[in-house]
Amino acid sequence: MNPWHDHAHVDFEEAGRALGHDFHTMTQIPKQPDWPDAVCAGFDAAAHLHRSGHRRPHADRFTRKWLQLRLNAWRRQRAVAADVTPQLLRELDVVRCPVTRTVLTHGTLQDTDASVDRLNNDAAYAASNIAVMSVRANRAKGALSFAQVMARAHSAEASDGLTPAEWLRLAALMLGPCHATCPHDAPALPLCAPLPVHAVRLALQQVQRLFTEHCLRQAGKNRLLRDFSGACRSDAARLRLAALGHAVHEGLKHTEAHGQGDTRWDVWLQPAVMAALLRWREALSEADWARVAALSGRLSQARRETPERLRLWQMPTRGFVPTHTGWI
Repeated sequence: MNPWHDHAHVDFEEAGRALGHDFHTMTQIPKQPDWPDAVCAGFDAAAHLHRSGHRRPHADRFTRKWLQLRLNAWRRQRAVAADVTPQLLRELDVVRCPVTRTVLTHGTLQDTDASVDRLNNDAAYAASNIAVMSVRANRAKGALSFAQVMARAHSAEASDGLTPAEWLRLAALMLGPCHATCPHDAPALPLCAPLPVHAVRLALQQVQRLFTEHCLRQAGKNRLLRDFSGACRSDAARLRLAALGHAVHEGLKHTEAHGQGDTRWDVWLQPAVMAALLRWREALSEADWARVAALSGRLSQARRETPERLRLWQMPTRGFVPTHTGWI
C-alpha cells in the first residue's frame, strides 16, 4: 500500500497513515514512540480493524528495509515511487558494496551494513534511481552532486571516508541517473563498478558491461564481436572493434589473475582498454552508434527509460513530495 504514485499531487498525511497501516499488517514490529503522528494513526487504525483473529506476519529483511526506507523518506518529505517494492529490493540485493567492495552486513549498526540510496540526489526513490551500498559509502555520498563526486575521484588523497578509487566507482554508479535527461552531456567513464540491475545506464556503459561479462572467454568475445560488427559500416570501425575485443580479453585475463573477489570491472581502469573503446566509438557515425546503442540494449534485455517513467522521479521538485496544497 503506497499512495506516493506518479500523481501530480498527493495527500502527505495519508501517505503517513498508509505507512503505519503497512507496519501493522506486514510485520510484527510494535508501534515506536518516535514515529510521526500520522504513522501512529495508521498503525492504530489497522490494529483496531484487525484486533481479533489477525496474526501479524514475520516480515523478511526486504520488507523491513522497504518500510524503513519509506519512513525515512516520509520524515524528509522525499517521494518514493510505486515501483519501489520489497521485491525490487530483493532484486537489487548484492553481497558486496559496489563502492567499497566490502562484504555487506545486515542490521549490525556498523558502516558495512547494507543501505539503499538514491543515485541522483535531485530525484525521488525510484527503481531506476536507487542502489544498495554500504552505510559508509552512503554516508560519504550524502547530498553530493555528480560533479562533486567526480572532483573527489580526481583527488590524490582519500576524503570523507572513501579513497579516490572508491569515489570513481560511486561516480560510475551515479553517471546514468544523473544524466538521464541529458545523456549527451555525460563524460566517458571507466565502468569500474557493477551497476544496479534496474538503474539507468547510458549506452557506453551498456557496451562496457557486455564486453566485461562476455570477453574473458574466447567464444564469448567472438560472439559479441559478430553481434556488433553489423553496426560497423566501415573497415576502420570493424578493425577497431576487433582491437577492443582483444584489449578487453587480455585485460580481463590480467585482472582475473591478480584480483581478489570480483575485480573484473577494473579492466576499464587499464588505459589501453579504455582507449580502445574510445577509438572504436570515434570510428562510428552517429547513426552507427545509435545502432550499437539499440543492439546493446537488446542483448542486455534492458528496459528503455521513458519520459513517463522519469515522471516518477519527481524532478521538478528535486525529488520532494508534491502535495495537494502545493509544493513542499
